[in-house]
Formats: sequence, structure tokens, C-alpha cells
Amino acid sequence: MTAATDVLTSADRMTAAASLLGTEASGAPHPRAAVFLLRRALEAGLDAYISAHRPALGRCRTETKVVWLAHQLDVRLAGRLAAVWRNLSGACHYQQFALPPTVGELLGWRDEVAFVLRALRA
Repeated sequence: MTAATDVLTSADRMTAAASLLGTEASGAPHPRAAVFLLRRALEAGLDAYISAHRPALGRCRTETKVVWLAHQLDVRLAGRLAAVWRNLSGACHYQQFALPPTVGELLGWRDEVAFVLRALRA
């Protein structure tokens, strides 16, 4: 799905993820749903950046786009994007003996995604 055909924007996904995080001390009520929304928000922002700067990469896998960005952006920003995408991707995959992400992890990832999306739009 391209950024032009998405029904929800990255901002919409970030808002939905924030609403799923809740404020309960016991943890987020829907951590995996929040992870999926955060990852998709990041990927949509990445897709928008790619379509504006290198449309030919639009059909490539996200890993390829992340590697390309390492050569186009500040190395630290590219590293932050790669790290948060890798963490979110790992958390998206259900593993029988792995605990879901904590609220602290989710909030940190949310902040990282927001930072990276702002930097990509600048």
C-alpha cells in the first residue's frame, strides 16, 4: 500500500497507538496493536519520504529503504530509524515465551517514531 492510498495518515496511527497505550500502571491494554500501529506509522512516513526523494525505491522492502536512508540522511537519524523499526518489527511477531512490550518500551518507541517522522518531514 502506498502513502497515497492509505486511509489513515501517520498522525492518525500515532494517535490511535497513544489511545491504546492507556495510563494504567498494570500495562497497556493492547500492546501488540499499539506496536503494529507505531510500526505502520513509521513505515508510512518512510514511504512518503521515499516517494518524494527516490520513487523508484517505492516497491522495495522496508529493509532496503532503511539501508538507502543511511546514505541519504544524517547517520544518527538513520540509525535511530533503523533501531526503532527493528524493535517494533521484533515486537510485532508473536513468540510463545516472550513477554509483550512494557508500557515504558511502548512509550519510548512512540517518542522515537514521532521524532523520526518529524525529522523526515523537515
